[in-house]
Amino acid sequence: MRILLLCMAVFFCFLGCGNQKSESSDEIVLTAWLTYKGPENEKFEELAAKFSKEYEKKHNKKVKILSKQVPFDDLVTNIKMSCQSKRTPDIARVDVQKVLELAYHQAVVKLDTLKNFDAKNIEEKASQYMPGPFNVNVVEIKNKKGEFEKHLYGLPEQASCLALFWNKKMFRAVANELRAAGLDPERAPKTWDELVEYSKVLTRDQYYGFAMNNSLWWSMPFFGLHKAHFIQVTADGKKVCTLGDDLSCAAFQLKVDLYLKHKIEAGAWRSGAIGPDVGFLNEKYAMIFMGPWNVQKFQEKNLDFDVALIPSISKERAQSLGIDHVESATNVGGNSMVVFQESAYKEIAYDFINYMSSWETQIEWCKALKQIPVNRKAANILMGKEKHPGYENIQIDPIIKVFMEQIQYAVAPPPVPMYSYIESDVLNPEMELALKGVKTVKKAFEDAAKKINDNVLSLVNE
Repeated sequence: MRILLLCMAVFFCFLGCGNQKSESSDEIVLTAWLTYKGPENEKFEELAAKFSKEYEKKHNKKVKILSKQVPFDDLVTNIKMSCQSKRTPDIARVDVQKVLELAYHQAVVKLDTLKNFDAKNIEEKASQYMPGPFNVNVVEIKNKKGEFEKHLYGLPEQASCLALFWNKKMFRAVANELRAAGLDPERAPKTWDELVEYSKVLTRDQYYGFAMNNSLWWSMPFFGLHKAHFIQVTADGKKVCTLGDDLSCAAFQLKVDLYLKHKIEAGAWRSGAIGPDVGFLNEKYAMIFMGPWNVQKFQEKNLDFDVALIPSISKERAQSLGIDHVESATNVGGNSMVVFQESAYKEIAYDFINYMSSWETQIEWCKALKQIPVNRKAANILMGKEKHPGYENIQIDPIIKVFMEQIQYAVAPPPVPMYSYIESDVLNPEMELALKGVKTVKKAFEDAAKKINDNVLSLVNE
């Protein structure tokens, strides 16, 4: 009982934070639920104060951003409870996977319908951002006429993705063999055909050329390279899952072949196996997919490694599949900022999240915290592709610079609700059966598609 009362007290503390007026009656207070830690929180407070100062100067209105730090694991639960009580914050920083769910529950604002939306349409607004981080905020939902209608429900605030990590020491150890095979030991492979050839030389005894995870999120680079789409809208306006078609099967077959056919993948995805990050740290795996969150950890262990773009498929493979060749592909992680329907100050809240994703703010944020910008202009300036007064001599960590390049090839996850169910209960088990050779890729995907159509899209199409 005491624990229950404590939890309720904490929750109602959060509830009391929405739509406030300060002691100064002419000051508007916007409450923002955040999941920052340490330096991020300090930088946010600095930027929020800067916004307030600029907003008052421009609009002659005093606005204060009142931040409330919420544990990441508790955020969704707190949001659900606040929505039920209609006592939400004005703004929240949420995982990119949660924007769609909030949109389907009509909890957050359609930003493109606000009177101060600063673009002619969603497409024009999208041109300011990296495609992957922006597209997760664009959701199609049936309107009252029964037609799918697209709206923008959030703005990207922080981006993350996967890239290819490679162990330079392990490459040097077999430099002669790599050169004999016509491969350059001083660089990472640029195509999957090359990665297989590199890995054949690197794989020996307990060492493997490549190691990978098995989940939908970790598999998105394969789908992105093959232009595989999970969902299509039929002629009668219904959404159907297309897993099992030629492109989705080709995408995952490439991943399966690394383990079953070429035998250069460590089986790191199996239950009880040494995971890719641990095996890479212990110098058992020469190459893995990994995100920027482990860079510091690897550097602190004095690991001799570098980061490169995820390899492309060959132009010949792309042509045979009837798709355009892309240089790379990756997935989307990170966070977006949303505005809640219950906010009394929706337009001002939009101005703030727009400010947080602006190129000027993103440059300041990413310089200070070594993070990946979501704003296209910010990325171009930070990478030296675009010159701008005041930003001539910016020094960027070379590894973070690779991630800035990689995020440009990010693809959004399937645009349907119940993502956790689709990933954990449907696709991950079916993909594991394909990796083990128990099912063909086509059979596994057709079985997954049936479950998604029956248990998810049937509800979406109602």
